[in-house]
Amino acid sequence: MSRDLNRRTVIQNFAAGILAVGGTPFFNIASYGQDKLTKVSFTLPWIPHGAYSAFIVARELGYWKDRGLDVDVSRGYGSGDANKKVGLGQFAYGDASFAVTIQTVAQGMDLVGLALHMQISPLCVFALKKSGIRNPKDLEGRTVAATPTTGDYHMFPAFARATQLDVSKIKFRFVDANVRAQVLLDGSVDALLGYYSSEGPPLWTGGGDIEIMLYHKYGIKLYDTGMLALRSQIEKFPEVTKAIVEGAMEGLKYTYLKPADTLELHIKTMKEFQGSDRSRETVRHQIAINTALGIHPGPKAHGLGYYDPAEVRENVQTAQEFLKLEKPVDPERIFTNQYVGSVKLTSAEWTQTEESVKSYVIW
Repeated sequence: MSRDLNRRTVIQNFAAGILAVGGTPFFNIASYGQDKLTKVSFTLPWIPHGAYSAFIVARELGYWKDRGLDVDVSRGYGSGDANKKVGLGQFAYGDASFAVTIQTVAQGMDLVGLALHMQISPLCVFALKKSGIRNPKDLEGRTVAATPTTGDYHMFPAFARATQLDVSKIKFRFVDANVRAQVLLDGSVDALLGYYSSEGPPLWTGGGDIEIMLYHKYGIKLYDTGMLALRSQIEKFPEVTKAIVEGAMEGLKYTYLKPADTLELHIKTMKEFQGSDRSRETVRHQIAINTALGIHPGPKAHGLGYYDPAEVRENVQTAQEFLKLEKPVDPERIFTNQYVGSVKLTSAEWTQTEESVKSYVIW
């Protein structure tokens, strides 16, 4: 993976010839399956922390190269940004929250989910145990930090309804996503809305003894991050789509079965995480949490990346109710299982995986 992962810009992508007429990313598809690797652009939804190690593994261990692809991976600036950039053709493929993908489709972009790697949503509420907050009702009368553009805040009304929480009794303090963990650690707020996979590890490594209330535990059953592309991209380049999905799922399997090796590879490759014991420990937790959030009947039965059609319908219904979608979304068209199913774990491998992350399963 190139060292300038965090410094690429959309302008560079244009210069590299990634965009084409009509918004569909351009590739020299004539070279696919031949000696020359096909160059493909891919955006993460956020910085390349441990929850996205599968993509680093796929790049560095040659799972994409073996399938004829040279994948250029860029950091993201939120799931909404990743969805829009894929929808506008600035990246060929991306990874983003499924709920945000539903929102983006409702805004008119013809995006399709290709493969999940978080079947269980990491949306949650954090509180320091010394605050005395142990359950959702304890949030009433308290100050809660939130970022108004993120999914944890947008879906909080669903959590509040499920837990009979009176939101009018909560004082929200809006903060930048980059400082969310710190405002809780320094006692500026009583609780924090966030993501188990993003804020949990730096809270732990920052010395926080924390209570975590996962939305999923209280009945808010949402998918989270998964790969996506424009429908036109998938239809025009099915071989490339198959290759990038299968390579990524191969990388995901590696992270499940070899977490220690994954950590070493991640730290070696991503220089921004080097030189700090806290950073290393944070990445280790993130890798484990991503694994825990992928333990689900769907991928066990059908292979990594699988979408359960009934659960997709439930996701769309929840999004329609709480995210104020601009127009209805057809749950049959927002995903495909066409490119998943070839990468599986054996029963013994699932047992090994579950045992390795059992302390992270908090639902």
